[in-house]
Amino acid sequence: MKTILLVLPTSTAPGAVDYYQVLQEETAIAEAAALGLAIEVVHAPGFDHLRVIRKRLGDSGASAVDAVVVEPGSLSSTELVLKELKGRAGLVLLNAWSPAVEEHAASWGAGLPIGTLSTDHAEIGRIQALQVNAVASEGGSVLCVTGSLRSSAAQQRLEALKATLRPGLTLHDTEAGEWTEEGGARAFESWYGLFRSRRFELHAIAAQSDELAIGARRAAFAVTTPAHRDTFAGAKLLGVDACPGYGKRLVDEGTLTASVVAPANTGDALRRLNRFWQTGQPVALRAYTRPLPYPPSSVAS
Repeated sequence: MKTILLVLPTSTAPGAVDYYQVLQEETAIAEAAALGLAIEVVHAPGFDHLRVIRKRLGDSGASAVDAVVVEPGSLSSTELVLKELKGRAGLVLLNAWSPAVEEHAASWGAGLPIGTLSTDHAEIGRIQALQVNAVASEGGSVLCVTGSLRSSAAQQRLEALKATLRPGLTLHDTEAGEWTEEGGARAFESWYGLFRSRRFELHAIAAQSDELAIGARRAAFAVTTPAHRDTFAGAKLLGVDACPGYGKRLVDEGTLTASVVAPANTGDALRRLNRFWQTGQPVALRAYTRPLPYPPSSVAS
């Protein structure tokens, strides 16, 4: 039986829940059972992923790890993981890309799979921009609350959002340290600290995760200036992920105006590894899962 180590990011904030990573874990466990694979799941902060991987691979009392599936926290950690696993185990990187993947793949090691599988983050940004275009008034202002811009995911989503927003909309952006409600609240407070003395209207808050959106909303409703609170209360609120137990529910009940479905990709990663071991079919160096608007009517047909 092949053994896979799945390393997923987690927040360092007490009590924080990343519903997308919960979905990633549940999907992986179910798919591993269906395929007859052994899976070990570890949640750790992005800066700790390399230590977790090293510790497990160095455990001589445990079964050998045939492949690691990991979502790195930054571009630099992606390259460190590549160097650590080259020639030692298979690797699928989730929701991350670095040119170093192609460089290492050429000499990765015989019989060892390597590839990446990512949500199409540029498409997420494009869809969210279309949702903003549908709800923001002509000449309006939009605030984008991003995840950490050390990650390629946040960078790609923001670049595509900027490229797709219709002319005439003013875009502000503020960066969260973590993809959590608390991160969203702090990012909003940081932005508001710069703009509180200015006259402005905000027609939409477009956050790069549903948790960031809810955190930003909480901070917006807590500002002390009544006129600003009224402006924020009227702003449309958009997120990303639309997980069944969180973001999708928030859209259905009207707390979020819209979201973007980012499908879990851990199950697909396991299927690709299993095909490699069963048939020799290479794991694609760059593969994508397709995001969709939620609800579908949130973008023009």
